[in-house]
Amino acid sequence: MVITARVGISLIKRILVDIGADSNIMFRNVFDALGLRDADLKTHQHGVVGLGDHFIKPDGTISLPTSIGLGQGRRSVMAEFVVLRDSTAYNVILGRKTINDLRVVISTKMLVMKFITDDGSVGSIRGDLETAVTCDNASLSLRKKSKEASGVFLANLDTWVDNKPRPESEGELEKFRVSDSKEKFTFINRNLSHQLKEPLMEMIRANGDLFAWTPADMPRIDPQLMSHRLAIKAEVKPVAQRRRKMSQERADEVAK
Repeated sequence: MVITARVGISLIKRILVDIGADSNIMFRNVFDALGLRDADLKTHQHGVVGLGDHFIKPDGTISLPTSIGLGQGRRSVMAEFVVLRDSTAYNVILGRKTINDLRVVISTKMLVMKFITDDGSVGSIRGDLETAVTCDNASLSLRKKSKEASGVFLANLDTWVDNKPRPESEGELEKFRVSDSKEKFTFINRNLSHQLKEPLMEMIRANGDLFAWTPADMPRIDPQLMSHRLAIKAEVKPVAQRRRKMSQERADEVAK
């Protein structure tokens, strides 16, 4: 639903309340209109998916007081916004964390938000249906254009286009052992100068123990970093399904 709320010292319209969004988003045009400066921004380490489903690097994050409702029926919290340069019909997007901090209950059918106000009473705010429809249509149009543009961009980066061979290393490669074992080897450009090739090979051999040649070379990996498990119940008895055979006609098509 689309609402009007106070962010910072200004009343901002066309705010999308999106329970599917992890973060709050403030678009750059709003950031500039509020008179905020880049010096107010903190670094944001992660990318954000834009309208064209492509990743965008944010300008940074900023924390601002945010309130919904009017007068005594108001609730205010500090909210962190990711400042993003992208084409959108909305000025701001409120994500799950701030929605939870505001203690909001949303009825999408009635387009009403109920929340606990700062004085402990129950406040409400209605969404703007006409604005929501207008923004939704505009966003669909922008998403389509953005996808078309990003599709061209991504196609140009694809290494497998029109059945052309993948890029190969420049020059002829030379195989050399990293250790005494025949199985532990890699390749280096044969045309490298002696002054560059020999120190590079020595450095690789000196650090040969850092390479994982087999799964056994990667023990004691922290499960918080990487793990794999089967989502099955321990008390359930395993059952082997019977083999399903295909007709010869289908088998031939699969083989093709």
